[in-house]
Amino acid sequence: MKKLVVFLILVTASILSVPAFAQNGVVVSQTEIDEASVPRIYLGQSRVLNGVNLPEDSAVRKAFEEKLLGQSGEQLKRHWAKLKFTGRATPLNELNGDDAVLEYVLNNPQGIGYISDKSKVTDKLNIIATF
Repeated sequence: MKKLVVFLILVTASILSVPAFAQNGVVVSQTEIDEASVPRIYLGQSRVLNGVNLPEDSAVRKAFEEKLLGQSGEQLKRHWAKLKFTGRATPLNELNGDDAVLEYVLNNPQGIGYISDKSKVTDKLNIIATF
């Protein structure tokens, strides 16, 4: 019985923590584009803006990839390996955290990135999408 109670508490806690986290992630850019453009940029199908990623083990990156791109990290690795092998695109740069992404986007008018904390976005940037 104790194991069942512990299991139910863990499941409930994990379910409740996902919506709070998912609502904080934002895609930012100086350029105003629509949300539909984001997957094309991050899948190497559009060169309108230069996207940057957070580290591969980042929970924010995983949420971004699953919610906005509709793919897992492994699917995206295979996708980018194919693009790189055929010479159609080069993988996106990785930056270490929210502050590095914000600095990159602020200093590069053609930059786009995603961060975990919506409150860090200044009025110099546009919020393109939330996740």
